[in-house]
Parts: sequence; structure tokens; C-alpha cells
Amino acid sequence: MAEKERDDDRDEDEGETENEGETENEAEGGAEPEPEPEAEAKSKAQLAAAEKQAAAEAAKGKAPAKKTAKVGKAGPKRAQPPSSASLGKSMVLFVVVVGTLAAGFALLGQERGGGGPRGPAWKPGQTVDVEITLVAGDKRELNCAATDEVNGRHCSFETPQKVWGKGDPGDDKKTLRPYTSTDNVQFVAAGLWSEPALAGNLPATRFSVKCKYTVEGKLKSPTFHWESGWEGQPRGEMLAGLLSGCTLVP
Repeated sequence: MAEKERDDDRDEDEGETENEGETENEAEGGAEPEPEPEAEAKSKAQLAAAEKQAAAEAAKGKAPAKKTAKVGKAGPKRAQPPSSASLGKSMVLFVVVVGTLAAGFALLGQERGGGGPRGPAWKPGQTVDVEITLVAGDKRELNCAATDEVNGRHCSFETPQKVWGKGDPGDDKKTLRPYTSTDNVQFVAAGLWSEPALAGNLPATRFSVKCKYTVEGKLKSPTFHWESGWEGQPRGEMLAGLLSGCTLVP
């Protein structure tokens, strides 16, 4: 009897132990996980979205690497073309220089007879109007040398080294001299310096006179003397005559 009671007590203890184990198992395995807080879940979602957007923008904004241009040796620099202002100044300077040279040669031609015609198209027996270019010193410097006479008129020299010896070389009405007109015609004539218009004080600079020129003939091979000296070679035939009725050109 006593053994039976002990067996019953043992069975009860084992049953209670099993019940306790089952209860513990149910507590451990059957419990459901508690849901995460709503704010934490929302924060994670926003963080993931931000990371995704940042990655997309980084991929979109990434520019392809530019190729580095190959730097070669610099070629020689071309000279800059002159400006229009520089060209204008150069042209003005060129015109001034050419004009000055032309004026100088023209003046030299008047004094030396260079480049002018040997004589005009006048004929002996004609009386023509002429305008002669002069300086005050021409009365002393203008001379010619020739052995011939034209209507009793002659040069003041027979040769550049020999004074005229066939009469008075100082008679202005008889003494031929070379002259140049304002249109660059050259001829020989007498009588200019005995004209009343040239008897007084003459201009200090170059001036001109208008005269009547009577062509009397041709003088053969005269050599001219200008302010700068004798010419190296005789001229050909030159028209010769008498000047009269001269007036100064104002």
C-alpha cells in the first residue's frame, strides 16, 4: 500500500515536470516578435531612399574624362598686318617725299635746263607772249658762249673760257642770255635787263615777268651758264631774239 502511494506521488511529480516543460517551451517558441516602432521604420526607409537618390545623381553628374590636348611646339607668330591708320600715315609720308623730290627736280631743271625742250615751236619772224621765271641774281649769272651772231646779237662769251671779243659784251640790247619760261620752254634773248620794269629793286625770291619776244633766228650750239656754272655740253640750235614790253608779275 505504501509502495503504491509512492508510485502515485512519483507519477504526479513527473506529470508536473512535463507540464512545466511544456509551459516553458510554449513561452520560448510560441511567443511572436514585437513589431518595430513606426518612427524607426520610417527613418530607415528615408535613409535608403536618400542613398539611392545620391547614387543616381552621382552617376548622372559624372562627366566623361576629357582628352588632354596634345601640346605641340608653338609655331612662329605671324606679324600683325599694319592698321589702316599706319597705312594712311605711310601713304601721306610717301606723297610728301615724292612731291618734294619732284619740286626739287623741276627747280633744278629750270636753273640748269635739264629735262626741258631744246626750243619752242616758234619760227623766226614771230612775236609771241612769254612769261619768264627769274631770280635777282640771274642778271649776273645767266650767260652763254657761242661764236655766231643772230641779227647782230651774240653771247657774252665765245667759249666758256673766252669773253666775246668782237664788240661790247656788256650791251644788254646786244647780249644774248638763256631764259626759261614758266612752262619750261628755253630760248636765248637780249634786252631783258634794260627794261624799265627790272631797273629797280627786284624781289628777294623767285619771280616772273611777262614780255613780248620777237624771234629773229637760230643760234648754233650755244653753251649755257647758270647760277651753278657752265653746262658740260653745248646745246643744239636755239631760237634767239629780242625781249621788250616786260612787266613784273605780282
